[in-house]
Formats: sequence, C-alpha cells, structure tokens
Amino acid sequence: MAGDVSESANTGRVRQLATRLPPASTSAGDARDFVSTALRSWSVAEDLVCDVVLATSELVTNAIEHSVGEIRVELSLTGGRVLLRVGDDADTVPVRTAPDLLSERSRGLTIVIALSESWGHEPDHIGKWVWAEFGQVSVSVGGAAAATRLESAASLPLDNQ
Repeated sequence: MAGDVSESANTGRVRQLATRLPPASTSAGDARDFVSTALRSWSVAEDLVCDVVLATSELVTNAIEHSVGEIRVELSLTGGRVLLRVGDDADTVPVRTAPDLLSERSRGLTIVIALSESWGHEPDHIGKWVWAEFGQVSVSVGGAAAATRLESAASLPLDNQ
C-alpha cells in the first residue's frame, strides 16, 4: 500500500492507525485495504468492517475529487466504537445533494450517513477532516436492516435546500 502507516501505543482499549495517501485513483482501494486489515486485526465484527470500508471508499473518493494534496486516513477503536477520519487540503464543506438517478455520482455522503451513527466535518490547518463514527456490533444487520438505514438517510433534508 502507498503511504506511511503509523500506530499508536495500544494502552488499554484504545487503538489507532493512520496513513497518508497520494491524491491518485488507486488511493481509494489502498485506503479500503488499510481499514479492512486494521479492523480485522482488531477483531471487529465483519458487518461493521464492511460498513466502515464502504464509508472509507466514499470519503477517500470525495477527497481525491475535491483536493490536490495528500489524503490522510485515521482510524481508531475506543470502547467498542470505531472512528474514521479522512483529511484533505480542500477547505470546502461537504454537502449532501440529491443524486441524479442515472449518475453514479453524488451518493457518497448519503451512504456514509446511512452506515454511520454520526458524521461531521471540521477544519484544520491543512484543509478539513470528514469523520464518521460507528458502534461496534456483533451480529449481521445486512439485508432488510441495511436497506432501511439507506432509505432513512435518503429521506433526510438535503444540505442545499
């Protein structure tokens, strides 16, 4: 995988990993591999691994599209909760918009909202971080439950209205 990887001291139940990736088309795949490997090594439930990996793909793809510099990915596990943060050099605020039904674009934040318990963004000295937090679950919630979460997220008011 491209980029530098660092891991904090695993004191107690806090685990953290970070990597930096170039703004290249291959970085979304590298980020998915990074997150998947980390979460599985931390024995996170497989359904949660899948949710966080998909959210990672969406956030890193957005970072590639909207910035020109290095992309930062941070992952932490604390007390059964996973926090994913993706940083880039763009200062634009992420906005969830209505997707064009025939387009593959403009669905990323809707997907992140559906999969995560909470999400947000915050500026930093380089640009911004977009984050999503997930609760650790031990049973699969795929199928109908996942579809219900996506429908709920899609029914939220859009940021541009």
